[in-house]
Amino acid sequence: MKGSLTKYLQWFIGASAIVMVAWALIDSDSRAHFLTGSGLASGALIAAISLGVVITYRGSGVVNFANSAIAMYIAYVYAVLRKDGDLFLPPLPNPFALVEGIVHKLDSTSTLDLPDWPTRISFGPDMQFWPALLISVVFALLLGLVLHFFIFRPLRQAPPLAKVVASIGLCLYLPAVIVRRFGIQPFTVQSIPYFKVDRPVSLPLGVKINADELVLTILVIVLTVALYAVFQLTRFGLATRAASENEKGAVVLGFSPEFLAGANWIISTLITGVLGIFAATVLRTIDPNVIPALIIPALTAALVGSFTSFGWTTFAAMVLGMQFGLVKYFEAQHHWYPKSGTSIFPGMERVLPLVIIVLVLFLRGKSLPTRGAISSGRLPFSPTPPRWAIRYGGPALALATAICGLFIFGPTFRLALANTLIGIIICLSIVVITGYIGQISLAQMAFAGISAFLVAKLTTQHNVPFPIPIFIGAVVAMLVGVLVALPALRVRGVNLAIVTLAFAVAVDKAVFGNQSVNGGFVGAPVKVPQLISQPRDVQYKILGIIAGDGKQPNPMTAMFCLVVVVILCYAVANLRRSATGRRMLATRSNERAAAAAGVNVSGMKILAFAVSAFIAGVGGAVSAYRFGGVTPDKFNYVQSLTFFAFAYLGGIASVYGSISGGFLVAGGLVFTFLSEKLGVPSEFTLILGGLGLVVASVRNPEGIAGAVRQIGMNVRRKRGSREGPPEGVAAGAGPSPSTDTREVGAAS
Repeated sequence: MKGSLTKYLQWFIGASAIVMVAWALIDSDSRAHFLTGSGLASGALIAAISLGVVITYRGSGVVNFANSAIAMYIAYVYAVLRKDGDLFLPPLPNPFALVEGIVHKLDSTSTLDLPDWPTRISFGPDMQFWPALLISVVFALLLGLVLHFFIFRPLRQAPPLAKVVASIGLCLYLPAVIVRRFGIQPFTVQSIPYFKVDRPVSLPLGVKINADELVLTILVIVLTVALYAVFQLTRFGLATRAASENEKGAVVLGFSPEFLAGANWIISTLITGVLGIFAATVLRTIDPNVIPALIIPALTAALVGSFTSFGWTTFAAMVLGMQFGLVKYFEAQHHWYPKSGTSIFPGMERVLPLVIIVLVLFLRGKSLPTRGAISSGRLPFSPTPPRWAIRYGGPALALATAICGLFIFGPTFRLALANTLIGIIICLSIVVITGYIGQISLAQMAFAGISAFLVAKLTTQHNVPFPIPIFIGAVVAMLVGVLVALPALRVRGVNLAIVTLAFAVAVDKAVFGNQSVNGGFVGAPVKVPQLISQPRDVQYKILGIIAGDGKQPNPMTAMFCLVVVVILCYAVANLRRSATGRRMLATRSNERAAAAAGVNVSGMKILAFAVSAFIAGVGGAVSAYRFGGVTPDKFNYVQSLTFFAFAYLGGIASVYGSISGGFLVAGGLVFTFLSEKLGVPSEFTLILGGLGLVVASVRNPEGIAGAVRQIGMNVRRKRGSREGPPEGVAAGAGPSPSTDTREVGAAS
């Protein structure tokens, strides 16, 4: 009965989609805004990204969340070559800068000036179309090889989490390079010299588009047909399909999964880059704020095509691209369009992909075909917090933090300390949902933002006294988290990452972009109690010692954040030590085995989402009080990816990993130290974070906390070997029960 109902729902939704597209084509007003040149160009760009995603998944099992960033990067390579004749190089961290910073700090009169890394390769000004295109194509080929050999080949047998983390690292790194080099403003792209844009081509149904837009559309269709032919009719395509279904069987038949993966990475970056270049020339600009977000409609199109069908993927991508103009037309011309107060409800074009993703995943139960990988690797180890850390380490660290915040740090580092503490809270929420239960959530800052904007409303419009808004905001975020958790009952891993990222983008555009929510240009103000932030510069006398220097932020702001962090750290540590924490880890390890052992798997997932969203909501509320206001830029989808990156770098499966991650967040203690003391520009935060995330996923999936724990274990092991076996134990009789054995047992 359930299967029949699902089948009928699929037919109904498919028929409804066809009817809607047909209506958009038949109605003359709608058609004029649906079949447009810019809509076709946007659809082609989405198709380029989604086709690349399908190819990399079929070839290597990687859902590449960075493919939109790859398209943008290659388009920038072409555009800069056409404009300046330069091939720009990524701004890699320069080790000489640290030497300069230290020398200048020790001796302010020093004139030491060490060489920098080269930033460009010049080919001469006024480069023409074909040389620029050729160099860009070669660059795309080399980029595909680099991504395969240095990043995703080492991760071939890694769990999906590591592959997602690596692609997210690229998604952060590549746009950060562009912003560092060219700023956040759109970059102008020269048109293709062979087309006259002032002479549109007439098509049936009264549609008129420019010649370059028509050529781009035809190019997308031709490439789609070519990909279908290659993967259906050639030996290479059949081998790729065989490896995607069963790698062991492909090896037995004499195919190399590594060769197939590398070849498909090259094809993916080549198609993504070429179509991205042509789309950029048609659109005339490259916007670094818009193109990375196109990964959501691209993933939606790939889901419609089940990550296997190039035809359905391209069709869905073109429709999703053309709907942008149609939605804008509905906004301006139809009174039935939803409104928020007196303003148009924003971001509906970003909500549609989320709706499609949820429907597809709900009806199919799973979105990605299962790959028969040779090995699935293992998830990061989640150690039980030792008793000494609970009883002595935690209080000592909290006391040292309080002393630094009250008596040692100046205004700059007090601000950095507060940012670090808020970062720890967000990282704790990621530890619960990803480290404990194994669900990849990329929407933590969306939950935090919902709580933060609610705190702004409660404190200013309803005069709710402190600290009640914190709990209300966290509870509302928790309820939203439970709603988002419902798809997790049917999907997990990469599938859930797609859902949560789509949710983060939709909330960013439709909720946080709403003026009735965000307060317009000035933001949403928060009424902050004097207990947290005095309206004037003050000093405090504690045990006869002066705390603070009379400058803002005053020490009580950081102390407020510290109290919340201590409470949440102990709560999450005790959750890991409890029976519920062990059930979560059992669910993360093997859902079927956990269910057979009596664990309520669905209940554990919902509980983990609820706890994680609650903690993120607390972090958003604390951030609102800390800044005295809320602005959308602090809670957009990029921030969700950024915090996920730093949580993974710190150690995504432990409380002290979240503490390490908090130190790494933008504006935190580590980057403030690098900026203030060593002269490293703040723009390198995302560059270093993205690079660090890629390196960590390949070389150290346990993060900083895991590396420190491993070093400690090695030291204890060497010390024990020097001291010899305990008295009464024969050499070679095997180890006695130890912390390592207890941890392994707890993790299993």
